Amino acid sequence: MRTKREIENELMSLRKQLNTLSEAKASEKSNIEGQKASSDTSSQMFALLKYMIDENKKTTLVLRQMLDKIENLEAELNEPVEEEVVLEDKKAETQEKAQKQLAISNIDARIMQYIQLSEHSMACAEDIRKGMNYKGKNAACARLNKLYKMGLIERFQLGHKVYYKYDAGKATNVLIVSPPQ
Repeated sequence: MRTKREIENELMSLRKQLNTLSEAKASEKSNIEGQKASSDTSSQMFALLKYMIDENKKTTLVLRQMLDKIENLEAELNEPVEEEVVLEDKKAETQEKAQKQLAISNIDARIMQYIQLSEHSMACAEDIRKGMNYKGKNAACARLNKLYKMGLIERFQLGHKVYYKYDAGKATNVLIVSPPQ
């Protein structure tokens, strides 16, 4: 990989070439205009026009190549250095590792414990309803969905039932705070 100074030096040389081309173009134009004034024959005019078209093609090709080089060099200058990318990645990792705190109620904490201690570490809303002595499944479903949206438990559908499972790996970066009992 080239250094910034080398790229800037190459850009300067390309700019000088562009200036030289534009000056040469201006001098050719004045020469052609002088020849037009001195000759009136159509063959000379045709030859001059053909010459101008050929020179225009050559100049356009050279300019296009130079512009491509300039764009490549500028893109190379604007690329982040690998060290900067590595530093940004490390910064993101440390932010992810930082503990995040979630406040949950005692009932939610008991539901999570119930799921952890149940067979296969999974429970459905009916199991939670029985374990927490709810009259209907709606309260259990609402609490389980809330814990799922917080990212503390996972949800699986097996047949017609939806089972919830506590995943300790998911909650390693989360500090669960529940009020004292």
